[in-house]
Amino acid sequence: MNRIVRVAVIVGCAVIPMATLSARVTVSETPPRSNTVLLDFGNNQSYRGANAPSPDVRGNFWNSVWAGAFNGPLTNAAGGVTTMGLGFHAAAGTDYYNGPSGATQDPSACVIDTDALGDLGIKEAVYDYYVNSTFQIQGLDPMKVYSLTFFGSHKYSDSDYTTYSVCSDASYSKVVTSISLYVQSPGNPGAHNSNKVATISGISPQNNGIIYIKFQGTNSNPSVGGYLNCMQIVELTPTNAPPSPPKLVSPSQ
Repeated sequence: MNRIVRVAVIVGCAVIPMATLSARVTVSETPPRSNTVLLDFGNNQSYRGANAPSPDVRGNFWNSVWAGAFNGPLTNAAGGVTTMGLGFHAAAGTDYYNGPSGATQDPSACVIDTDALGDLGIKEAVYDYYVNSTFQIQGLDPMKVYSLTFFGSHKYSDSDYTTYSVCSDASYSKVVTSISLYVQSPGNPGAHNSNKVATISGISPQNNGIIYIKFQGTNSNPSVGGYLNCMQIVELTPTNAPPSPPKLVSPSQ
């Protein structure tokens, strides 16, 4: 069975928003659970958040993270403990309101296309979100290659789409690569994203084993506009990894 996944295209330093082309992904390309880490942004301790079930209805284990503490060690989707951890550097806020459940404070009220979102299509995982934030994924292997898949969803946002960026260091000022995703429908801000993700593939961490990530909206207000509800990290095997992945280094080097 096939499903259509929308992607964004990076040309030089320019980001072409979502829905400019489509790629077909088959079920056979689904990565092993032991190579996959699932992150739910928001949990029972965050403001009006909720934990994702572990295991979920697909048998996958989740990490429900928040900015109030270091999150680690993370587990993979098979339930095994990894060397990875997640720490926030800064966060503009967290909530569920006007996410996939609208004004209803109940994950079961989320409206999403679970088939289109694949492993990220779990209502408790998409229910809550963080706003315009910076964070680190630690404990990765600098000799390995990873893909990062982002799902953001919000309605009545000041920005139609959110840009997710991988940076070269903890200042988050030098962007190595970015990708953008519509979190709401352009021209119809009352329609939240229910079926699209954005993926950056072929990423290796710094020599310290860290990937630095930030996300933000395109409006001028730094406290609103960018949303991240959940995320997937996949360690790519040599058979499906892109050839000769570049290290994340400063563009000036």
